[in-house]
Amino acid sequence: MRVFVFAIGGTGARVLRSLTMLLASGVKLNHQDLTIIPIVIDTDAHNGDTARTRDLLRSYYSVRNTFVNKTATSQSSTFFNTQVRSFNNPNSNSDDDPELDVQFNFQNQDDTFASFINFNALSRENKDIVELLYNDSLDDHPELHLNLNVGFKGNPNVGSVVFNDLINSAQFKNLEASYTQDDRIFIVSSIFGGTGASGFPTLVKLIRESTNNNLNKTKIGAITVMPYFNVNANDKSAINSAIFDTKTKAALSFYADDKHINSINSLYYIADRNQSGTFPNIEGGEQQVNNSHVIELIAATAIVDFINKTDDSLKKTQHFEFGAESGDNPFTIAQFSARTKQRCIEPMIRFAYAAKIATDFIPELTDEAFYDRKELNIAGMLDVPAEYKRLLAFFEEFKKWTSKEMNDRNNGRAFDSFNFDDKKSLNFLVHGKNIKTSILNSGLSKKVISAKLSKIEIAEPKDTPVPEKYLNTLYKTAQECMRELGQLP
Repeated sequence: MRVFVFAIGGTGARVLRSLTMLLASGVKLNHQDLTIIPIVIDTDAHNGDTARTRDLLRSYYSVRNTFVNKTATSQSSTFFNTQVRSFNNPNSNSDDDPELDVQFNFQNQDDTFASFINFNALSRENKDIVELLYNDSLDDHPELHLNLNVGFKGNPNVGSVVFNDLINSAQFKNLEASYTQDDRIFIVSSIFGGTGASGFPTLVKLIRESTNNNLNKTKIGAITVMPYFNVNANDKSAINSAIFDTKTKAALSFYADDKHINSINSLYYIADRNQSGTFPNIEGGEQQVNNSHVIELIAATAIVDFINKTDDSLKKTQHFEFGAESGDNPFTIAQFSARTKQRCIEPMIRFAYAAKIATDFIPELTDEAFYDRKELNIAGMLDVPAEYKRLLAFFEEFKKWTSKEMNDRNNGRAFDSFNFDDKKSLNFLVHGKNIKTSILNSGLSKKVISAKLSKIEIAEPKDTPVPEKYLNTLYKTAQECMRELGQLP
């Protein structure tokens, strides 16, 4: 089964980043032949959030091809277990694509909106109508003269027109041509801006009105992300968080009466009223790189939930909201439900242990047998130095994503998850659950971890490729740490 995950706009890209972290942690999904096909849709092609997500997905793709056994599936006990493929080549094998391609390429995205609709060629009467519908001034908040290459700047009335043109794109035609009855679609968008609010209903409409019966009858899941942050006030910016709620109410009113939205099989909603923090007010481009937020992680768990649903459970439309054990701020692991902990948080903790061991412990264990060139050859970086560095960079990104970005108090609601600062042990890594120690028991000290690594590595089959053996050793050592941790907080 293939699941096409459409991430629309900046929020969509950030949720897709969180999904990539979950997949890297080895989240298990209920379909053995599963392939994820991520698609980023944003006219702001140089957006910093989009570029960061695109780069992370490409790292995931490359790491998986180097370190994971070719027979691994989304049900395998390993990191990076789920297959991802390029949207522009969804039927390929991984080895066919040197680099993952996830960007949906808009036609004429460097035009102004006026050029896009060929305003100058319209009759005088039609120009008058367009000028009534769209602000034609050249001030700080244009609509008719809006440059599309920086997104829609909170103008869904512009975005809906542009998104309707997707049906004429080569990429959408390729989707129609290759789509099968076993495939599914999931759409991620925000509701309080311009790109997501306009792209979501338009994309659903194009899917449901497709001439390909497999596509127009497909099972669709979607998450509508409502306001969960504020931005700094700026009179010269088109982005104003004071009207986020107003935009949300207007969009929800439209969605309630839209027949295509009401045909979605699983529709998820999420928001966070605790918006005491603020993000920088940056309208788009390379400078728009926001810290990750726990709401984006929770939104990514909705994708996992949808994939795990059976076909029978998707026969009628269902609506979902996320429930937590409490609304405390900061948010902690203890506030997740037992099912979410088991599905998503446990793999994240396992990956956190592996990230700490790989980046901070192993490089200092140069005297251990597994470090030797006859074993893992870590000094020679496993004989794949470029990919080894890419894996370590992924681990570092995960550490920053969890312990720094989501834990930032400027988010409004912070998420306390992991502490990677201890240089001598893993005893305090999981927030809310320390490893018990005593005079005779040092818990998960660096020395104990070193012994576990050695024991596990030497037991790996000799004919296992070194990169695969390295990742297997990390996974199994991290699993030993999970056993020592015991029940989650």
